Amino acid sequence: MILLVSLFDSLDGNNSRLSNIFYHMSDFSVHVVTSDFSHREKCYREKQGGASYYFHVPSYQKNLSIKRIYSHIIFACRLRTFLNSLQEIPSTIYCAMPTSTAAYVCGKYCKKHGVKFVIDVIDLWPDSLIPAVGGIKGKLLKRLIFPWKFITVQAYKMADVILGESKQYANEAAFYNHRAPIYPLYLGVDKKGVKKLVAESKLTLNKPNRERWIGYAGSLGTSYDFESLIKGVAVLNGKYQYKLFFIGDGVCRTKIENLINQYSVNAEITGFLNYGDLLKHLSSCDIAVNIFRDNTKVVHSYKFNDYVATNCFILNSLPGETADMIDRYKVGLNFDFKDNTFDKVLLQCLEFWDDYREWKSNNKRLVDELLDKEIIYSQIETILSK
Repeated sequence: MILLVSLFDSLDGNNSRLSNIFYHMSDFSVHVVTSDFSHREKCYREKQGGASYYFHVPSYQKNLSIKRIYSHIIFACRLRTFLNSLQEIPSTIYCAMPTSTAAYVCGKYCKKHGVKFVIDVIDLWPDSLIPAVGGIKGKLLKRLIFPWKFITVQAYKMADVILGESKQYANEAAFYNHRAPIYPLYLGVDKKGVKKLVAESKLTLNKPNRERWIGYAGSLGTSYDFESLIKGVAVLNGKYQYKLFFIGDGVCRTKIENLINQYSVNAEITGFLNYGDLLKHLSSCDIAVNIFRDNTKVVHSYKFNDYVATNCFILNSLPGETADMIDRYKVGLNFDFKDNTFDKVLLQCLEFWDDYREWKSNNKRLVDELLDKEIIYSQIETILSK
């Protein structure tokens, strides 16, 4: 028996790490442990057919909140009780990180019972929280997350195998654990699945011929620099026909609505869409924006894979691996928050659009060589089952 533990992911058909692993390993005895609360939509969700165990946890509405920490602790406590009650000892436990508390509980159980413990670093928590909060609050946050960081490091040290959603994520864990083999494996793109979902989508879109559509897909959360995005798009006013779409929802929605009004930007917030509709909407966009706060700890994002999968021309702020992919495969342009700013790059993109639009076809080579889901999850299957 292989146990997959992930607090955040679900099996609802979205391109999540958990669902990709679970459905790829359908020939094995695989059981899923998750919660009944959707972190993305901030509401409770119904149990899905493939998930073996759903733990009830307290809800929360803000990503940075005591209630969220409490919810994570409750999940870890119920996970510990569950593991100690198992009649059959698993051969392998896979745990997505975050959360650190769940990974720590899994690690302790695995060491006690001689079970292979595989961690998958999806995000550098709690470090990724720090750039989202500045000033005195940021300094206070650094002190508050110290115990959380300690638990994270202990979980890293207990791992027998380290997976990472990027090289940097995997290397972060490996810094504290020199004996475990590491496998940097990106989320991946399901080439056939994306085409099928887009074709089956019932979403109706009416795009004027000369209008350039700019898309942002995903959470409207505190990790992203929406002010720079909206101010940058505002420079197009009176110069180009455009429309900016926020395909998602989150705690920053009201702030975004105010910024849209302040800068008189032609924009629309769609709210949450199911994954097929999200992909179809992105497929109609000319440009997609991957914009995080300056000094972020993120190096590779889920939304980047969706942008690549739908052949968008990508404007990206993330340094490191994502920037290298964009430069190497010519699927977009990188920008920063100092000299080569978003507004400058966006204007450059539209000024020479007849040339840059041809770059969109390069996404296929990037998928074939680095982001092919079938290859990636065949590797993960081997790691978990051997």
